[in-house]
Amino acid sequence: MHLPADEPLDHLTKGRVAWNVVTSYLPNAARNFGLDGEVPHDTRYEIADEYLDVLYKLWEGSWADDAVIRDSERRVYTDPTKVHYINHVGAHFKVAGPHLCEPSRQRTPVLYQATGSNAGKEFAARHAEVVFTGGFTADSVRANIADMRAGHAIMGANPLTSSS
Repeated sequence: MHLPADEPLDHLTKGRVAWNVVTSYLPNAARNFGLDGEVPHDTRYEIADEYLDVLYKLWEGSWADDAVIRDSERRVYTDPTKVHYINHVGAHFKVAGPHLCEPSRQRTPVLYQATGSNAGKEFAARHAEVVFTGGFTADSVRANIADMRAGHAIMGANPLTSSS
């Protein structure tokens, strides 16, 4: 996998880009990644969880805040001692790093997640700032929202707010 396509856009828009994290369920998407078939639902969230862990390391940890110098007279763009390898080795990804470009203004884009499943709600509690959810009845939507708020609080984050 590679960085999301919106990363350069985050620079161009001065930090106004968000990313809807989708763990694709379509068989043709799996084939596009060289897989023979769909990855099981909960496994997709495990992979996405590690993928975001890698991205956080790249976005937040591989460049120090003062790494970029931009001294055109001396022809120095960055202080290489302030750009770090992340050396991530996990079950699904092995990434040395560092991030290929300097951090954007917000470093990590706003993350969206659409979900209603238990694995998705846990993933959203760990990562999402905005969550799309639904249900077949108003009560099931309320139950999904309550589950996500509880999960978000358990993760130590501020409780999610809702427009419903």
